[in-house]
Amino acid sequence: MRPLNGEKTHPLSAKAKEVLADICCDPVPRQQINPGIVNRLLRGKLVREIYLKSPYAAHKGGTCVHLEATAAGKRVGFQSFNED
Repeated sequence: MRPLNGEKTHPLSAKAKEVLADICCDPVPRQQINPGIVNRLLRGKLVREIYLKSPYAAHKGGTCVHLEATAAGKRVGFQSFNED
């Protein structure tokens, strides 16, 4: 299936860079992030999914998917963090 925007992958938006910088500091629950941004970061191999203890009371000690920055993601995230 071809992407709607063709084969070109556009640069990260300012919001995506901000989210990536947050993920570089600590893993973030996937459900806290816009699904479009999650998709873009996963396609670019800037983050990976890991299971950690849920921070939500509704899960009562269960696990949920968190996003953790990869080495490539940390390079991009810290670079954008230093630009601000």
